[in-house]
Amino acid sequence: MSSVVTHQPMERRVTVPFTGPVGGRGPATWGQTAIRRALRALEPDDHQFNVDWGGPVEPGLTVEAALEAVRGLMYVHDSLRTLMHETPEGTYTQELRTEGELEVRLVAADGTDTLAVAEALHRRLCGQRFDPARDWPFRVGLVTRGGLVRYAVMTLSHTAVDGWALPRLRADMTSLVAGADPGKLRAGRAMCGPLDEAAFQRGQAALRRDESARSFILGNLARTPAHLYGAPAAASARGPRYRSAVLRCPGLDGAVAATASRLGTTSSTVLLAAACSAAARSADRSDFAFQVMVSNRFVPGLADVVAPVALEGVLYLPDCRGPIEALTPRVWKASVNTYRFAYYDKDRLTEQLRGAPAADTTCWYNDRRGEAARVAGPAADDGGPGPEGGADAPGVPAPEGSLTWSVPSDRQGGVTLALHVIDAPGALDLSLTADTTLLAPGTMEELLRAMERSARGGR
Repeated sequence: MSSVVTHQPMERRVTVPFTGPVGGRGPATWGQTAIRRALRALEPDDHQFNVDWGGPVEPGLTVEAALEAVRGLMYVHDSLRTLMHETPEGTYTQELRTEGELEVRLVAADGTDTLAVAEALHRRLCGQRFDPARDWPFRVGLVTRGGLVRYAVMTLSHTAVDGWALPRLRADMTSLVAGADPGKLRAGRAMCGPLDEAAFQRGQAALRRDESARSFILGNLARTPAHLYGAPAAASARGPRYRSAVLRCPGLDGAVAATASRLGTTSSTVLLAAACSAAARSADRSDFAFQVMVSNRFVPGLADVVAPVALEGVLYLPDCRGPIEALTPRVWKASVNTYRFAYYDKDRLTEQLRGAPAADTTCWYNDRRGEAARVAGPAADDGGPGPEGGADAPGVPAPEGSLTWSVPSDRQGGVTLALHVIDAPGALDLSLTADTTLLAPGTMEELLRAMERSARGGR
């Protein structure tokens, strides 16, 4: 349950001047373009895909030190100093600035619950959309008590980062707070931002990777049915079209690790296999296709870059039936190429798909374990154990997970379902947003519980 602010805390705003070592203009990257088009389709509700970051600051930090760390982070990461512009032809360019000013909110929580103040600040910062052409893609709020920063609340535009960039940001912020030199943090990195990545994408190695990826995706889409679920039911005039459900699964992180060890595979493969099994069952079919988010950090040079590098790969599995022991090897084999072929120019793929037979690309899967801690939210990563942490007590049945419901915006870009796996304290959260004209709430719940059972090694 969220804490409650009993009185209005005092807030002031300070301006942090920043600089950067390089600047320039160039074409947007494949990832920037893909996420910018997705966000435009969701306007004015595109703020729902803002990226949250932050958490408690212990044992406390002076305001001056915190602001200096923010200034250093703006220097280290070019994406935080990058604006995006739309051309008359409908393409996108990026503009990297060498200087600017960032407004930081300071909120004093003296006499008030610190977490409650942080949650309220989070709702304000995250609940506003970014204008990618005018706004710095980084908002910062600092909650103080006794003159020291006790909580940091940060929100980023999805045009600047993806979830896999957060651990790099967190590590660099930790180093900066400890006194690291921003210039030395940048030194030695193959790429420091999306302008570097855009130059890389014009090279022959990246273009060959792009062509191979699009060829693989087109092949998988050719096998994907036009509709994974049946005809939509009539939408209720009284209820929302989309619903979100989060199933908290205590000990599932350890159970998945144990299943993976027993089967000689990875926890990611076990969770993806469980998702395929549960989704196919919910659609009353044997095959299934997911748009699987792929970090692409394994592409040479991209390991440390803070930018929207992740793109969706297409996973088509012709047979999702059987126990997890039989399904996992099939999923592993299919997913290896899905991950390998997920770095591409989505605009070119879209052009190639014009006139092609219809394929259902509305079901999404995203394993978000390992992202940096967030401030609030029912599906937030609370900084708990990592993907291999924790364990169920031997011989003791795991407690049935608690299910919470919420109502998101009806602007979801035509998604049928979006299934996420997220870290939670001593648990994993399975989060599902779905179109209730295709998946009734009861079907949504059964999908989540079936996925949990399968991931634990059951049926």
